Amino acid sequence: MKKIFKIVGITLVVLIVALIAAPFLFKSQLEDLLKRSINENINATVAWEDFDLTLFSSFPDAAVQVKNFSIVNKEPFAGDTLASGELLQLDMGVMQLFKTSSGNPIALDAIKLNRALINIKVDSLGSANYDIAKESDTPEQDTIADNSGSFKFDIQHYELNDSRINYLDESTKTYLRLSEVNHEGTGDFSAAVSNLDTKTEALASFNFDGINYLNNNNIKLDALIEMNLSDQRYTFKENELLVNQL
Repeated sequence: MKKIFKIVGITLVVLIVALIAAPFLFKSQLEDLLKRSINENINATVAWEDFDLTLFSSFPDAAVQVKNFSIVNKEPFAGDTLASGELLQLDMGVMQLFKTSSGNPIALDAIKLNRALINIKVDSLGSANYDIAKESDTPEQDTIADNSGSFKFDIQHYELNDSRINYLDESTKTYLRLSEVNHEGTGDFSAAVSNLDTKTEALASFNFDGINYLNNNNIKLDALIEMNLSDQRYTFKENELLVNQL
């Protein structure tokens, strides 16, 4: 019995030491990987103030935390901030950390975005500021960067908390503003076809062709969406929309 307790004790000590040491061992590799993936795939200026790797708060997952980040457009929307936020968290299984030097893609299983501001704009010519993906000669994959060190989206859950979204389409004179946005989705982005269960709450203002249809109204939307990622087709199966609880 004493031998069993000794083995368990040693195992726990090794596990705790590993949890403490892992952020120091893998943090710089993950940050370099993220920077390289962004530079290879995104035509915009991306910056952040702090990058962290934590295991304790998210165990048994590891969590990469990108704090106070921004995405700033280049031409034709040079200088415009497409997105910014206090926290972007990427969750992955602890064993995924060992892929940082193996050349295999790291599978992400959850994404969290806190207190973000997203500005979407379409100009009068139809150009969109969110069209920032660099063109690639290789077939489309569910990874950012190639397989020689990248992130792979096997997302099961994502959430957007206490955030704002602005949408302006100058070509159709459409403006949508969402504030206090809390949105979450649960599904399987690794499957070709699956269901995405979403819940959304926000304050909405909507103007079309100079006429206000919503003015800071409370909206709540629960929607079940069938995702066909192979054909890029999305079908609403069940949904419930409430405006001011009506």
